[in-house]
Amino acid sequence: MLDEPRLAFSFLSRLPFGGKGSVKNVARYFTLVGYGAGVIYWAGRTYVPDDLGVILSIVAGFFLFDLFHFDGLLDTFDGFFNQASREKCLEIMSKGDTGPFAIFFSFFYCLAFYLAFRSSAPISLLFMSVCGRFAMNILLATTQPAKPGGLGALMSPYDHRATVFSAVLAAPLAIVSPVRWVTSMGVAVVIGRLMSLSARHKIGGYTGDVLGATCLLSQLFVLIVNLAVH
Repeated sequence: MLDEPRLAFSFLSRLPFGGKGSVKNVARYFTLVGYGAGVIYWAGRTYVPDDLGVILSIVAGFFLFDLFHFDGLLDTFDGFFNQASREKCLEIMSKGDTGPFAIFFSFFYCLAFYLAFRSSAPISLLFMSVCGRFAMNILLATTQPAKPGGLGALMSPYDHRATVFSAVLAAPLAIVSPVRWVTSMGVAVVIGRLMSLSARHKIGGYTGDVLGATCLLSQLFVLIVNLAVH
């Protein structure tokens, strides 16, 4: 019964939980994996004081969960901001080289993430990690893979029941704070749709890089919007 959740953690983090099953089913556990990342971020901010807690929790959270997504964010910056054909943009993203767009925009992403993270209440970091990952479900539900191979294509065809399942797994957070939950899930839906539209326009669909970028951009905006609301 726990094989697929374990596979989801193994697939989306550095935690060697093992597991077996189809990678296509990993998407239903996106928000479950978010709890793992969220607990690390929350604990670091709660139990380690001041800026040391901010830095340590970001380093630990990214090392265990989000560096994989950060790599996708860099490749997406390079591909999406390049004024080239669809095929050329996909080629740029698949190479994995760090180009000028990645360097420039990742600097501002990291700065914004640090400032928002530092200013947020610890509980917001749990909402960020769980609900932010729901944006990947929205992306998968609203577009198709940009190419037949690669990481993104492993989750195609997408079972739309996975979106419901992932939302249900995120629902317990509504007990903690209904307003934060509605706000965070709403942000995830908006970011997921915007990334879906951008990906279809730029490269014809999603890739594994775009999935990672969607997760991290959603996490950032969940923090920013919650700071504005609360």
